Amino acid sequence: METNYMTRKAWDALNKKLQEHLDAIKPGGKIAQEIGKAASYGDLSENAEWEAAIQKKDMMGNEVNNLRQRLSNVVIIDDLNIDTSRISLGTKVTLYDLDSDEEVFYQILSGDDAQFYQNAISAKSPLARGLIGKEEGDEVKVNVPAGMKKFEVVKIERFC
Repeated sequence: METNYMTRKAWDALNKKLQEHLDAIKPGGKIAQEIGKAASYGDLSENAEWEAAIQKKDMMGNEVNNLRQRLSNVVIIDDLNIDTSRISLGTKVTLYDLDSDEEVFYQILSGDDAQFYQNAISAKSPLARGLIGKEEGDEVKVNVPAGMKKFEVVKIERFC
């Protein structure tokens, strides 16, 4: 099974979402109540509300399975000793964009972390893959969807 790296913020948010979904589909939960209400309308063979409630329960069950899988083999980035001599997962990198003549920064994290950190990019993105392993002072050419970009690595530090 593949290790899933994420920050504690992302883990907490996904765990909270999982618990909310589990509460909704458990007996007596919101979805179970919707199914019961829809079933009370009578003949289930032509009951659109019942079919919609069952479909909603199935979709939420799939989401529960997805969340459990994502949370099953997690390593919390916050707990790692991040080596900042090279760009890696868990680093914040300041780059000088040689094409636009300006500084930019990115935080190399998991896709689950993008919503929690400014300029977070997935370690699996084309830009991050092109940067990982580089050191301060390195010039880097990275092929991104918008085309070839050229950067100089200015600073590498732990994500924040």
